[in-house]
Amino acid sequence: MLTSSPELIKKLENLVSTYEAKQLQRQVVISGRIKTPNKLVYNNVDTIYSAIAESKQITFHYFQWDIKGNQVLRHDGALYQVSPWCLMWDDEYYYLIAYDPAVDDIRHYRVDKMKDLNISEVRREGQEAFKNFDMAKYSKAVFGMFGGEETCVTLECSNDKAGIIIDRFGKDVTLIPKDENTFSVHVNVIPSNQFLGWIMSLGEGVPDTVVHKMQDEVRRLTAQYLKRGD
Repeated sequence: MLTSSPELIKKLENLVSTYEAKQLQRQVVISGRIKTPNKLVYNNVDTIYSAIAESKQITFHYFQWDIKGNQVLRHDGALYQVSPWCLMWDDEYYYLIAYDPAVDDIRHYRVDKMKDLNISEVRREGQEAFKNFDMAKYSKAVFGMFGGEETCVTLECSNDKAGIIIDRFGKDVTLIPKDENTFSVHVNVIPSNQFLGWIMSLGEGVPDTVVHKMQDEVRRLTAQYLKRGD
């Protein structure tokens, strides 16, 4: 199993030339635990890196998991087309950081959820968007959900949230049907402010074990914004 940033990068360097390997040292950012990627991930990494080296866009299908653990293509099966800029490991998953011209913004995608990946003949875009891009800041804002003391919580969610739960906690979690529309799941998390914000974004399923923390955070934010209004 790969256990460190240098080991992972060395493994990936075997996919590219000596010159490209030196470039790879600057384009792969690693944070958190690392597990051994499967062949599909390595193939996708190879294709993405080639696109970056050639300054080309890529196309792919992107899927999410349903309540039964099946793959469901997003965007009604339409192809995604983005400009790849860098690759990042975070908490056992490999991410592509790319520019999406459709929304004129930076987006990230799980590499293991990309299918039918190909290099487009269209030139890569997004130079301005990435001109002052801070990978460390972006990583902390997007992926830095957990930090602190771990505890087990039970989440109750509607079935359409199954993909979100599996994406965050992995396919090994057990989704327990409560009725035809909802399920519950037991997960180990660290109820940081980022986690509470993520829970609120789900719109439901706040576990009792973090309700008090949620209330404290709401009071803190209320006081903060009331103070700004004075």
